[in-house]
Amino acid sequence: MKDFFPLKVLIRPGEVFSGIAAGRTGWAWPLGLFALSVLSSAAMLAWAPRVFLAATAAGLPPTEGTFISYLLSGLAGGALFSAFSCALLAGFCSLLAGGRLMLRVPLPFAAAALYGFFFLALRGAPGLRPVGWAALFAAAALAIFSAWRLRAAYPALLKAFFALSVFSAAADLLAAAAIPVGAAELYTTAEYALSALALVWLVRACAAVTGLSGARAAAAVVPALLGAAAFAFSLLTLGLISPEVFHLLLMM
Repeated sequence: MKDFFPLKVLIRPGEVFSGIAAGRTGWAWPLGLFALSVLSSAAMLAWAPRVFLAATAAGLPPTEGTFISYLLSGLAGGALFSAFSCALLAGFCSLLAGGRLMLRVPLPFAAAALYGFFFLALRGAPGLRPVGWAALFAAAALAIFSAWRLRAAYPALLKAFFALSVFSAAADLLAAAAIPVGAAELYTTAEYALSALALVWLVRACAAVTGLSGARAAAAVVPALLGAAAFAFSLLTLGLISPEVFHLLLMM
């Protein structure tokens, strides 16, 4: 069991991320864990009691869909979301690789915040939609350029990102145990704890793959995730994805 890949990700992440960085890890396990996490999230959204989902959705609107629709949209949307997140992470890693960290840290946070706040404002100002489309295409172009610029490390970042889907699958497994006893609050606490661990693990993965220090990796990871969430929100605002898909992406 000690060499079982999902368990190794949880208890021996340094070894896993070193293997990914060195090219010793293929795509099978990372993609398998990603597919498993989408499968479990789709099952939870489709079959969990509505009252349980409402209690654990952090204010998000209730979703309406079928298991198959959640699964297909989650696989496609989740893959694109992961690819964009890692591309943005690659760009921020390049930005923070040199220079004084104190002076550079605000830049990626400001970029993610401004993008998100712009689309919040756009929801109340339909006349700005052409500007919103321009901002969307600019963000996508920046992500593609960032992935190409760090193309030597980008596949390893993506593998590590997919491998960390084990935390999402673990959270859904806890949900399956919490639903019969109505322990929504306990599940939410466990979910936040797993999310925090996944964030720490992603920082370690980023440091292993890019060679950045832990502080620089953390300064790149956090705004990259915020920026990816803001990008997903922009897709929702412009009508490119449904609220159900947006909810599913946030769950994953």
